[in-house]
Amino acid sequence: MIKKGCSLSLYRLFNWPVIITLMCFILMPSLCKGGFFGSSDETVLREKVEKYWNSKLTGDLITCYQLEEPKFQKKVPISQYVKGGNIIYKEIKVDKIKIEGENATATINFKYIIPALGSRVVFSDTLQDEWVKLDGKWYHHRKIEVPKYKRKKLKGGD
Repeated sequence: MIKKGCSLSLYRLFNWPVIITLMCFILMPSLCKGGFFGSSDETVLREKVEKYWNSKLTGDLITCYQLEEPKFQKKVPISQYVKGGNIIYKEIKVDKIKIEGENATATINFKYIIPALGSRVVFSDTLQDEWVKLDGKWYHHRKIEVPKYKRKKLKGGD
């Protein structure tokens, strides 16, 4: 309907079905990726895993430490954590990620050098890296094995 005195209708000025369709194609990918609809658990975890391992690659052990689970951080002070760099990572690729409830495993393919060997030989390996979800956040999980020492009684002594 065109009202008297109006030369163009809004419908003719804007083709609403076409505009709505274009907006859906433009906005939906960004909304699904992490905007309005939120990110998938696997996407969030993959970003954390890549951040952790890229930090290892660049030698940023402070960022790595911050991604370790709080239980680990309580047992190992950051000063001790940053001393443990006896491998130089040359290349890292996050492959598969498998989530089972609050636990996950990421398959990491990497190339590295061990400077203590006095060689520049590049080794390659695959690691099943463990992650745990605590209070809605993903953390790198390490099995901390504290050696148990038993006191041995010396003969003739107390």
